[in-house]
Amino acid sequence: MKRKLGWFGLGFAGAELAAAILPPLVCVPAAAFLVWLAFFSRKRRRDHGIPLLGAVCGLAWFLVFSLVWVRPARALAGQTVTCTAVVETDADASYSESRLRGTLRLTEIDGRPANVRVQCSSFPGENAGERFKAQFALAELPDNKYRLSRNSKGVYLQAEYLGSYQPLAASRAPRFALYRLRQRWSAVLRRWLPRQLDGMETAMLLADKSRLDDAVQQAFRTAGVSHLLAVSGLHLALLCGLFSFGRRWKFYKPLIILRGAVALFYVLLTGVPVSVLRAGLVFAVALAGDFLLLPFDLLTATGFAAILMGLQNAYAPCDIGFQLSFCAVLGVQAAAALTRAEERAAEDKPAAVRLLCRLAEPVQSAALASLATLPVLVAHGMAASLAGLVCNVLVVWMLQPALQMGILLLAVSAVPFLLPFTNLTALLLSLWLKLLLWLVERCAALPFASVCLPQRYTLFVLAVLGMLAAAYWHAKKLRACLPAVAACAVLAVGMGLWMQRDVVQLALVGAANNPCVVCVQNGKTVVFFRGGESNLAAVKNYLAGRSRGKPVLLVDLRAKPTELDFAAAEVVTMQEQPDFATRPVLDGLALDLYHNKSASLAVLEVGGRHIAVGAGNIQLAEPVRVDVLCAPGSWPDAVQPDTVLYTSTAPKWLDKAENCTLRYGEEEPGLTLRPGRSIFWEEAQTVAVQ
Repeated sequence: MKRKLGWFGLGFAGAELAAAILPPLVCVPAAAFLVWLAFFSRKRRRDHGIPLLGAVCGLAWFLVFSLVWVRPARALAGQTVTCTAVVETDADASYSESRLRGTLRLTEIDGRPANVRVQCSSFPGENAGERFKAQFALAELPDNKYRLSRNSKGVYLQAEYLGSYQPLAASRAPRFALYRLRQRWSAVLRRWLPRQLDGMETAMLLADKSRLDDAVQQAFRTAGVSHLLAVSGLHLALLCGLFSFGRRWKFYKPLIILRGAVALFYVLLTGVPVSVLRAGLVFAVALAGDFLLLPFDLLTATGFAAILMGLQNAYAPCDIGFQLSFCAVLGVQAAAALTRAEERAAEDKPAAVRLLCRLAEPVQSAALASLATLPVLVAHGMAASLAGLVCNVLVVWMLQPALQMGILLLAVSAVPFLLPFTNLTALLLSLWLKLLLWLVERCAALPFASVCLPQRYTLFVLAVLGMLAAAYWHAKKLRACLPAVAACAVLAVGMGLWMQRDVVQLALVGAANNPCVVCVQNGKTVVFFRGGESNLAAVKNYLAGRSRGKPVLLVDLRAKPTELDFAAAEVVTMQEQPDFATRPVLDGLALDLYHNKSASLAVLEVGGRHIAVGAGNIQLAEPVRVDVLCAPGSWPDAVQPDTVLYTSTAPKWLDKAENCTLRYGEEEPGLTLRPGRSIFWEEAQTVAVQ
């Protein structure tokens, strides 16, 4: 097996990811099985045991890391302590005035030195780097979709601020000086660039998304090029490529040192996100090989980076940036191997064939990188972009000029007598960014630009296709693999469309104490709206992230409705409805609407099951029996539910939910049901039976 270190590193990182996700009782027999496989492979002198050996080492290191570093930190859960805290650079404004939320580094706990990171939803402060002493209640992180991501950043506890605030001198750590420098440079770019475009440039160049417009971010996400707005290996390679000239010059080796210094500065300036750290380590390996005149291999360097990052934090592979970055590298490697095979086959072909192979190279790279990252996107519940291939080919090449002009603008704006040149640079950069945004928006507007795939089924299909490809590769019949995989993919898509037909999906979106309910069937959407502007923004983001079109119906349940900035084919305001009305909605569903004084109730009938959404305590002559009641802000006495689905940690009506099954979900819980069949709960767990 070639590239042994690369495969060892990927096995190492994969085992750490599996150990973080799977329960310990599964990891122990899996580790024993891997040890046996590795020993068996080595005994038969096969190199296939190298990734297995890496997996065994990854599991062993995860155990050591958990016992030595993670367990002592989690042992603090349940304690109330007085700490000296430092505000980290990811802190942003909280819901309360003069408060922040984000990560705190506890450097002293009850008078003892410490180095513990905690997540806190509200604490006093204004800027990163501030130090203060206060009292906190420590607890374990909630078991939700953010837990592993926070673990990957070294956060294992959450803290609740209790008071006793005492300000201290600000931290003088270099990372805060670099953070302030990044903020100053962001302000310079915003001063010279128009709105929307300034947020794009600061995100692409400085990893500062604080001024990034939501519409711009959504357009990039829908078009499949959101990686351009997140500083990664592509940005680092393009910037450090400015110093790659002079290979035959005498001072080429000093230039290598300069490139390394620039890369290190840029990695630190951007706050050392996982994707940039991975790229920085790979780039360091490449520079070392260049300095020693040794060949460079991307997969080997990537595996080496995975080992170093996994040693630094065994939860690092849980970060979505880590997963996307490494999967994209594997896709690019596969595209490079395919290109080399095509070039060898086209050596004795006409010039037109060789030209076609060159033109196909960027398309193949974009396609295989997108395919390699698809499992990660689906596993995290994110939408896949069918327009990503086209958009990547159209706009990725525009990134380097945008970064170069941004650096030039920062440089010339610092010299007062270069004001005319500064204006010219800002104008050119604005036009360039406007063209880039226009192309992205056109791609995002394409039909089916973004598709939300069913998570479990899609992952199952991808796993089957992967095993099929591995079987053909092992049998050395790769030419027969493509038709077989294509046929299986077409069959899987057809079965998926058939199985999803008429399926109804409901999700609770927005504020925990009074969320909206979004109902989707066959690509059509109905929104039951309650709450304020924050709920409206949450619904828009939910629909946009899942490529749902304009809702066919919006039911406004509020007692005092105001005009909504929301596009829907039809809007029904309950205050304008009679006491009772019924109507068909979507495909074969029935909707009953009850209105009484300032309270409203909507009951959706799906194949004999009834789901209720209410606002206020409605009074009816006879109570309504329903299967599911969706997270009421106040308990409706006229509704008798079998199950209550809610998102608030401590609802006021909890003592009134008698003889009900309670299902709690912190982030967008919901249910999926096929008319006339059973209900599947999504992101919700049974709490108690009253």
